[in-house]
Amino acid sequence: MKRMSVILVAALLAAAPLQAATAQDGPRGDRRQSGREQQQRPERPQMSSAEAQRIAQSRAGDARFVGYRGMQGNSYVFAFERDGRIFNVTVDASR
Repeated sequence: MKRMSVILVAALLAAAPLQAATAQDGPRGDRRQSGREQQQRPERPQMSSAEAQRIAQSRAGDARFVGYRGMQGNSYVFAFERDGRIFNVTVDASR
């Protein structure tokens, strides 16, 4: 009986490092990724610029659309003019 319990404890101790190593693997179990591959890609905008422009126009009210200023981070930036003043309206690209 003593011999059986020693074998059981030894088997459990041997299995523990394997479980810890498996837990350290990436989400797909691939341990061979380089640091460059592990960097996350920037998330693409989920909203089209036309849809974002419609939202910006509704926020700007009666202002005149001047132009599209591009993206800043994950937001579309549009320029509007009212009473001789130009202002920007940003719309988050994620929904």
